[in-house]
Amino acid sequence: MTTPAEAGNPDLPYGWAPLVADRIPPAPALVTPGRRVVAGLLDLLLFVVTLGVGWLGWAMFTWPAGQTPAKRLLGHVVADGVTGLPFGRKRMAVREMCLKVALNVVTLTAFAWIDCFFVFSEQHRTLHDRISNSVVVER
Repeated sequence: MTTPAEAGNPDLPYGWAPLVADRIPPAPALVTPGRRVVAGLLDLLLFVVTLGVGWLGWAMFTWPAGQTPAKRLLGHVVADGVTGLPFGRKRMAVREMCLKVALNVVTLTAFAWIDCFFVFSEQHRTLHDRISNSVVVER
């Protein structure tokens, strides 16, 4: 029986590196700009139809998974740009309420127009994604 040090990887017991490496899932794909726009419009539609109250209530259940109501329906997840871990409730609240809503109110929706053009960049990251260091990936 070999020890982890003898196997060449001190973190994996008994040289199981090839077996474990085969089970690591691939990184999730970034959501395309078109699907991001659809999700934004769907969130806006849900917000208007429910007068904001229904959307916010639903968001309380979806934010812990790093999603908005529309992202939940479309299978998108907001993840940290460095670690790839889904955002939690607090980071989603800051991202959605402080960055998106507050900046749109302060700039009289000019932020939304500028923000939407950033989705066509290389990593499909909007301006609020860059500020909050997030990416939107497929679930």
